[in-house]
Amino acid sequence: MGNTIKVKMMKRIVFLLTVWSSLFGQNIVFDVNWTPYVTYYINMVDINTGESTMPIFLAELRQEDSDYSNPIGVDIEFEIIIDSDVLGVNNETLIKVETIQPIQLTAPIQLSNMDLNLSTDVLFDTDGNQVQLNLDITENMDLSNADELMSVIMQTGYLPNGVYTFRVIVTSESGQQIIEEDILNISNPSLLQLISPGGLLSDTLSNEVYTSYPVFQWESDPCNYVNPVTDENGCQYFIRVSEFKSEEHSSVDQAIESLTRLPLDQTLGFAPVGVGLTTFQYPTDAGDLEPGNVYVWQIRKDIVTTSGTEQMLSDIMAFKIKDFTSSDEEGNDVDETSPLIILLRSIIGDPLADRIFGQGGQGYGMVLNGNITLNEEIIEESYVQSMINTGILTQDEEGNETYRPMEVISVEVIE
Repeated sequence: MGNTIKVKMMKRIVFLLTVWSSLFGQNIVFDVNWTPYVTYYINMVDINTGESTMPIFLAELRQEDSDYSNPIGVDIEFEIIIDSDVLGVNNETLIKVETIQPIQLTAPIQLSNMDLNLSTDVLFDTDGNQVQLNLDITENMDLSNADELMSVIMQTGYLPNGVYTFRVIVTSESGQQIIEEDILNISNPSLLQLISPGGLLSDTLSNEVYTSYPVFQWESDPCNYVNPVTDENGCQYFIRVSEFKSEEHSSVDQAIESLTRLPLDQTLGFAPVGVGLTTFQYPTDAGDLEPGNVYVWQIRKDIVTTSGTEQMLSDIMAFKIKDFTSSDEEGNDVDETSPLIILLRSIIGDPLADRIFGQGGQGYGMVLNGNITLNEEIIEESYVQSMINTGILTQDEEGNETYRPMEVISVEVIE
């Protein structure tokens, strides 16, 4: 059976609603940029004071006509709302902070959620003028009565899975209102599992690899993160490959911390793989993986949170590069160094290949004719190798593409 990859879909929806109840008066413009994160820690905002050390949004507030001869009063409101079935919380406000007196817009103002707290009583507009700011916490969640929420927060420190609404509203004295919302389906990453090649250190004989450029595969839940600079979607992954030497290492943990074959630059620690990827082929410019030797590998996942970038490490797997120059099997006349035999073993596995081509097997003493067919059409070795390396492209019901490993349904030997 192939490995089943579970994919959680996470949607990021941004709404902009403008309501202007007056046909006359000065228009205001409110440009908001939301800062993306994967994990939101509860300490990103103090629900008693509104203080925050991480930007959730960055905005500019200005008059549309740039005529500031008649200053206009504007009220500001910032709110975080939680909707989580797991916690039994249905659209409850975590915190709402708002002005109790309108600010006077005499020039454009740059502001963020970090300005909206009880300790801040003045802002500066782009002309350097002081703008008085009077705020109050008008609503917040009583965490002492939210047992489930507090239990999760105490264990992890971050906001539990659920739908979170970050809402900021500006209302002018003329009645114009601009509402901007960032609605996030937060699913905190927890899965990072290696698939192939390899397994336990004690099982390297059954985890041999028939190429010095193996394809590494792992499973990980997706990240609800879009890089604001590159527009890439997902978390960044890194890989580390080291040789296991029994005379020097007593465990895979010791081996993985020793000199690395990938990356060759020992100051890096891990080599970058890419964003949102779960497969990676060993590169030709890395250190050689030599036949007969055992190697260990590990994946690192970087997660952008409101407390900075966090690193998640996978377990460590060990594998051995097949040495075709040594023969441990007597009476097998098949040329084990033949590219076709190597390719065939990669597909059906070593135990089954030994039973077929070993002494007493159906294919014992046979010579491959060199023809490979797929759906009755002859194909090249390179095409088969690419399917082994990357897997077979499939789509789920929602159209998301992924590669699954090849599966052997049956094997038939024909003279």
